[in-house]
Amino acid sequence: MSTTSHYPNIGSNILWLTIASSPDNVLIRSSLLGLGPDHSLLCAIPNDLSLDVLAKGLGCKGRSYIDGEIYEFETVIQEFLTFPPAIRLEAPPTIIRQIPRSFPRLAVNLQGAVRPLSRKMAILAVLPVQMSNLSPTGCQFSIDPSAWPKVSSTHLYLSCRLPGLDHHSKFHGSIEWVHPTNELIIGIQFVFESNQDIAKQNIMQWYTSQQAHLVNTSV
Repeated sequence: MSTTSHYPNIGSNILWLTIASSPDNVLIRSSLLGLGPDHSLLCAIPNDLSLDVLAKGLGCKGRSYIDGEIYEFETVIQEFLTFPPAIRLEAPPTIIRQIPRSFPRLAVNLQGAVRPLSRKMAILAVLPVQMSNLSPTGCQFSIDPSAWPKVSSTHLYLSCRLPGLDHHSKFHGSIEWVHPTNELIIGIQFVFESNQDIAKQNIMQWYTSQQAHLVNTSV
């Protein structure tokens, strides 16, 4: 990753903010409203966001898509405003251009359904997604950014039918990273209760079979 002082264009880019809240981190779709004299970031937040999610000093990770590149930063909440609803983030020490990560995952072209969860683990929506890579530890999928809830926890359920299996598998996962491109691209890490978890057995069966090679266009 490389560093840059390139701040997001005001009002023209979506910021995806991951707030270190309790009991679970929350993912918020935001936008940049302005820069303070100290380079603090004033960011819009959804009207219906419960204010108990926010507190001064909470850690925050931000990601934005600028001129074809993905930038990310880490900072803390400096203050929050109730009208209009917004938070001010301390000036990030550095803004990092994200280099595409290399995962030991197999390229796939699978359809699935994702169920993002609230902080109380309630299902917020059932959304169709396109999966582009998959491994026994996680996967990557894309979705229309406007379809994703404005506020969610970082936990979700994913269901899909793996090649070679005659039933749908259901995975519990946590969001590992977000690429805020024109299509929201999300990478998740699977969470299994044990080695006997049916979903884990399903994906290991697929991953070690010839079906895992037949569906790939690249590795």
